[in-house]
Amino acid sequence: MDITKRDKELVWIQILYLFLIPIMLLYYKVIPSNGRILVLVIITILIYGIARFEKWNREDFGMRKNWKEYFLPYLIFTILGVGLLFLVEGLEVGQPMLSWWTNLKFLLLFIPLSVLQEIVFRGVLMNMLRRVFTNKWFIIVLNASVFSLMHIIYLNALFTLSLTFVAGIGFAWMYYKYPNLVLISISHTILNFTGMILGYFILR
Repeated sequence: MDITKRDKELVWIQILYLFLIPIMLLYYKVIPSNGRILVLVIITILIYGIARFEKWNREDFGMRKNWKEYFLPYLIFTILGVGLLFLVEGLEVGQPMLSWWTNLKFLLLFIPLSVLQEIVFRGVLMNMLRRVFTNKWFIIVLNASVFSLMHIIYLNALFTLSLTFVAGIGFAWMYYKYPNLVLISISHTILNFTGMILGYFILR
């Protein structure tokens, strides 16, 4: 496939309008913080529409049947990720979520939110980047940077951005090497669940 300058410019424009501008609108409260899930759903629908327009198939979205082959790497990655979250918890940057099982909003939202993030950032954005750029680490770092920036709406921004950038590098690298949207979504859900319980993600 021949990649033109126009193709690369189009990807940069899509990143600007579908990722960066909505995040800034949330950060500066042009869009209220309680609208963040609706924004993510709208963005997911828009970029899914773009992907369908480009005639991506199931494999392009990371919907692969090789989950048995990739299960062990994702298991190791998830265990290491959970261990890192508990290690960092010693810094006491957040307040643990006590009695999390009574928080219905948390229980109903954290799984769909984790899956939507993976559809958006790995299933679609990663594929967009891989179609127009060839440098593996440029793709991984750019993907992680955009993913991390989404978390600027939380308190302790410096810590949260640093933590989510490291997590984003891990997610992007795993998905680049082992592209499976189901497994990366499960891993992200487990890590999100752990991070939320430990009190890392508190809205401004």
